[in-house]
Amino acid sequence: MFIALAGFLLLIFFQWGFNIMGIGEERETDIAIVDGTPVSYTEYLRFAQQKEMEYRGISMDDIWMLMIEEVMWQKLVQQEEFGVTDEEILIMIRGNPPRDIYESEYFRDENGEFDHNKYLELLRAPQSRPWLIEYERNLRKELPREKLRSLLATLGWVSPYEDSMLIAEQTTRYDVTVLMLAYFRVRKLFTISEEDARAYYNRNREKFSRPESKILKYIFFERKPSSYDTTEAREGIEDFIARLEEGEDFLAVAQEMSDDSVIVREFEGETGLQPYLQDVYSGLKNGAVSGVIQGPHGYEVIMRVGPGKIYQMKKNIDVSRTTLGDIYERVMAFKDAAREVGFDSTAIEFDLQVRTTYPLRTDKIVFPVRDTASLAAFVKNAKRDDIGGPFGSLGGFYLFALDSVIPAAQPSFEEIIAQVEAAMDKEFVREKSDSIINEYYDRLMAGATMEDVARGDSLIIYSPNKDATLGEMRRSMGDDFAGALARLEPGQRSTPLVGEWAAYIIRCDAKRDVPFDSSMIAALQLKRQYRVQQLTMGIFEPDELKDKRDVFFE
Repeated sequence: MFIALAGFLLLIFFQWGFNIMGIGEERETDIAIVDGTPVSYTEYLRFAQQKEMEYRGISMDDIWMLMIEEVMWQKLVQQEEFGVTDEEILIMIRGNPPRDIYESEYFRDENGEFDHNKYLELLRAPQSRPWLIEYERNLRKELPREKLRSLLATLGWVSPYEDSMLIAEQTTRYDVTVLMLAYFRVRKLFTISEEDARAYYNRNREKFSRPESKILKYIFFERKPSSYDTTEAREGIEDFIARLEEGEDFLAVAQEMSDDSVIVREFEGETGLQPYLQDVYSGLKNGAVSGVIQGPHGYEVIMRVGPGKIYQMKKNIDVSRTTLGDIYERVMAFKDAAREVGFDSTAIEFDLQVRTTYPLRTDKIVFPVRDTASLAAFVKNAKRDDIGGPFGSLGGFYLFALDSVIPAAQPSFEEIIAQVEAAMDKEFVREKSDSIINEYYDRLMAGATMEDVARGDSLIIYSPNKDATLGEMRRSMGDDFAGALARLEPGQRSTPLVGEWAAYIIRCDAKRDVPFDSSMIAALQLKRQYRVQQLTMGIFEPDELKDKRDVFFE
């Protein structure tokens, strides 16, 4: 009773949205704002409960992504004014029975086929009104989305020009000779004197300035299942075994109770199973059921159906909201105590190790927390007695406190001479390479052959390539290289091409077309799929997302 009451009180606390970040005291009610559309914490909980019922074993991160997608769908349907008429709803209801009805034995005829007349009789029955209203509500929600999905699918159209380019990548083969000037070879041509480095430093002092940074100390509260969660999972697996002992069917009960929707598993050889299941499987006869197995995520029971086939029932040990409430109480107790006796002393009392971050800058936060923007705000404003967090992360929650401040500074040349030389290297090598490759090109224009140029200079790499497709050259040498090659006809040379790692001059020695065959269609299909993927990512990825899960300890 106490646990249930405590859980209820914590839930009310979260729904009211008290700020627990240590950044401000304003109350929050929204767990997310998606492109200006607020999502309340209550709406999020309702959505999460629904998805947990629909998808067994779904993670909270997956639920979060589904919620963002749901909001974006709603906004898109409203913006494009996609709707559905009563006539369309009626046609859908008459022609598309719900799955439960379609699979029901009652609606089968003497041949085992679905009897549509029985379904129409059901639609006319007064008793059908409640589920028909619910069915209509779902259709009014889903049909506009299906219209949009059909429209998005058409956006995967690829123009005839793009088709021709994709086909050309596979059906055009080249013999190519390349003069390549690798930058690592150019680096050996010059040395950087201290005088040159100092002059470069003086011309680019702002490039080497160091903004203020702060070092934070932190502790980590692990998000792990409690003994209560373990007991709950154990009781679930024991209930499953009890039902089997009463004579119920393994597959039917597993489909009802398992935390994993995949019950039937087929494989080749025992190596097709995870190591912890191999000995159990080999020790069972066909039709036999194992005892309780400790799996990586909880408890399991398997039934050996036959060679290479098992039924698998899982009860995962998940972090319950009750346990999450306990973790929250511990975090808040730590914060209260730390304000009284200090961060380090409290960590000793709680048996938690204090670690420190590397220097953090507000414009560049790289730390494994979910909400880097809020951590940047804490870093910017943190004072000696402030405690920031909890900040959610993979596997738990962080609390931070200020350890030390590193003031903004202009390091002297002597302190960063290696950094200055590295910056000079990058600039000078590109400039020198550009100059050298153009000298080679001038020699070619004056009548020298590529073979002559390569023979007389150890810097250059002479590389002939035979019977290569344009696609192969693009994958090995890059898009710019392939683009330059595609413009060449046999006997032609490219102008100097300065790339990321080397500079090139390309000569097309031969160019042959090969027949197009069905094996090349896959590239066209991939191009269309990629286009649809890019378009949908752009549509369903919000431009601005305010993620406030940390405020609600989610």
